[in-house]
Amino acid sequence: MIPDDVYVHKTVEGDAEAFNELVNRHHSKIYGLAYRMLGNREDAADATQETFLEAYKSINAFRFQSQFGTWLYRIGINTCQQYIRKLQSHDHKLTAYTREAEIGGIASDEDAPERSVLKDEQNEIVQGAINWLPPKQREVVTLYYMQHLKYREIAEVLNCSEGTVASRLNQALKNLKRKLSKYYL
Repeated sequence: MIPDDVYVHKTVEGDAEAFNELVNRHHSKIYGLAYRMLGNREDAADATQETFLEAYKSINAFRFQSQFGTWLYRIGINTCQQYIRKLQSHDHKLTAYTREAEIGGIASDEDAPERSVLKDEQNEIVQGAINWLPPKQREVVTLYYMQHLKYREIAEVLNCSEGTVASRLNQALKNLKRKLSKYYL
């Protein structure tokens, strides 16, 4: 597989097809990040498109000091933070961190209706607890548990130390445990 850096160089040289390849490679990751941070498909799709537009406009600023995917995650997080500020100013609520089934498709036929309802209720409870977290803790939870990034990668994306990532994640888990303790023993 050709490394992303080759496509970045080609894009800088004016090859639009090279950037399309980068979009194809990273679209699902950026959409997943946006969906988990914003909570609905429409905003996630808009934020994903805006992330790639911003990446294309500023690709000349990419300095190859990190991986292209890490740089793109940073743009995605910034874009989502802007959306969150807009949504909060309009008094909208974030939803669906844990609705994996909506991203991946419809629940399987094997799930009984009762199980599906129970899963939905649990997802809403967990979602509410995640929404309650401060933004920096919410970002770390999203990147670690939903995007499956390593501490080092999260530190690069958030421009902080691995120790800060560990601390934020630890504090987020304590906060979630406290918030969810009345539901789960």
